[in-house]
Amino acid sequence: MNDFRYSAPQQPLSWTQRAGIACLFVGAAIVIAYIAGRLGLVRSLVDSPVLGTAFVAIAAPLISMHRGPLSSETKRQRLLIILIAVVACATVAALVFAFGGRH
Repeated sequence: MNDFRYSAPQQPLSWTQRAGIACLFVGAAIVIAYIAGRLGLVRSLVDSPVLGTAFVAIAAPLISMHRGPLSSETKRQRLLIILIAVVACATVAALVFAFGGRH
């Protein structure tokens, strides 16, 4: 009669999922600022939406990460991937700010 199947309660979000949600909001804010600037609603703060889409792209795998117990090797691999992604975003952001105004 009822198709609802009982399952174990969801575990709270992990720190990687929370970091992913933060990246998603930062990326969305950058894209919205770009669009608002292009439409003339506000002073243009961002010249390109690329940085925002990069944050959103990084957010997707972080949010979808498994919430169960992980082996220490898996934890190390994920931490390395996250660190590389953060360094890549920081490098791109620094390059955009350094060379963004010069053509």
